[in-house]
Amino acid sequence: MPNQWNIPEEESKKIKQTKVIISVSLLVFGVLIILSQAIPLTKSYIDGWIAQARVDLMKNPVPDSYRKYIEEEFAYYDPSKDYFSNLEGSIKGLTFEGKFTYDPATNSSKKVVVDREYSKDMYIDIDSVGIENIIITSNVESTEEEVYDEYLKRGVAHFRGTPLPGDGGNSFIYGHSSVESFFSRHQNLPETIFTRLENVDIGDDVYIQRDGQELHYVVRKKKIVESTDFSILKTQGDKETVTLMTCWPLGVGTKRLVVVAEKY
Repeated sequence: MPNQWNIPEEESKKIKQTKVIISVSLLVFGVLIILSQAIPLTKSYIDGWIAQARVDLMKNPVPDSYRKYIEEEFAYYDPSKDYFSNLEGSIKGLTFEGKFTYDPATNSSKKVVVDREYSKDMYIDIDSVGIENIIITSNVESTEEEVYDEYLKRGVAHFRGTPLPGDGGNSFIYGHSSVESFFSRHQNLPETIFTRLENVDIGDDVYIQRDGQELHYVVRKKKIVESTDFSILKTQGDKETVTLMTCWPLGVGTKRLVVVAEKY
């Protein structure tokens, strides 16, 4: 007789459990649907706010003529022509004749060489931030916008008049950064790959391939400088270095993000 009374009770429990499972499932499903719409909308709003905030940081608004588009999307501002002209003037004031820097690979001093005729491609890797096998075009004429823009579409550029990596002194290499809303959709685009410099840390390894040889550098400095600070071109004491530069705030460029790595 007890079994006859237990059967309805067990069935009632099963019905209640089924109702709870169905209710929870519907609730979770509903939440997922809402989030699938809310997250992209929220991200789009935040990206827009960040982009506008970066523009608002500028003392003087960048003219619309400086707006650059990639794949018909707004990617970055490029007020670089005047900047590079000023860099060119500064490089002329630097003297490399008779300069030596220490080469840890040979444990000896090495004469600084500036080879303006070198025209081979080099390659850069910074594994910690996902920069892999990116082309460095050597000796780019950086005062001509149509020239450097063309080379930056395929990677980054070595500033003509500074030593090449491996030739002692300070090699100056630059590339575009992009606004967050663009970079989030095109994270591996060579043209804006230096956006990743923002996440480089002191101690990270930098590798440059040149003429079949791998040159190893270690990041020692990371800083934001004014666009009028041309001291970044100078040799860093007796160290052989590469200086990597991009615009900051990312994609806007009222200042410069600079990463300095020493030969290891």
